[in-house]
Amino acid sequence: MKRNYFFIPILFFFGAIQAQQSAIVTYKAKLNTAPEIYNSIKEKFGVDMMQRKQRGDAKVNEILKDFEFTLQFNPQASRYHWQEDMPDETVNKGSYMMAKLVGSGHGIYYCNMPENLYMKQFRTVASHSLVRETAQLRGQKWQITKATDTILGYPVIKAIQGKKVAWFTPAIPVPFGPGEARGLPGLILKYIFAQKRVIYATKIKWYKKHLDIKRPTKGLLRTQAEGRAKRIKEMGKYLGN
Repeated sequence: MKRNYFFIPILFFFGAIQAQQSAIVTYKAKLNTAPEIYNSIKEKFGVDMMQRKQRGDAKVNEILKDFEFTLQFNPQASRYHWQEDMPDETVNKGSYMMAKLVGSGHGIYYCNMPENLYMKQFRTVASHSLVRETAQLRGQKWQITKATDTILGYPVIKAIQGKKVAWFTPAIPVPFGPGEARGLPGLILKYIFAQKRVIYATKIKWYKKHLDIKRPTKGLLRTQAEGRAKRIKEMGKYLGN
């Protein structure tokens, strides 16, 4: 018991030290290929569909081996993006685009703690125009569980929000993470969406100097709710409603 009580202040002291620095986190991504995923498809749609899904996922994961996604942060702000890599002519375009999506590589994700701001800059599917959508950095409601683990030597805690699962470390007390994952009392080192997409940290490089985090400044500015409403309206027109 004494060890547990001693561990808590040490952990937060360690986190307080880390929070005064800046870092670059490298993430990798993959599609979940657990047998239960494919067994579920087999039961619903048959063997042929299951095998096609397995082949497609294998192509995407092969591409993802060469992809890296980067989160830069200082004590106030963060910026997550894909380290772009041009495909060669042998790579299937559809698989390549899916690989980007798995790692949340279709946009730039920016967070600012003092402003409680989350922003995503991306190009729309319909018009391919550049937009920036904003929401609250701490607006997501997470259920923090008692499950724990270790990632890259850091103690992590499991949190759940609907179909989303995040493993965060209080040892680095910033509410940042890969892609849209955010708002927890610690850096998110692993993020799982719908048990299918997995983004996980592979390296953290610390800097004693302050890293300047650039805010996206180009594109139409709107709230996330406004963007969602516009997409629903565009989908209705596409379907003829």
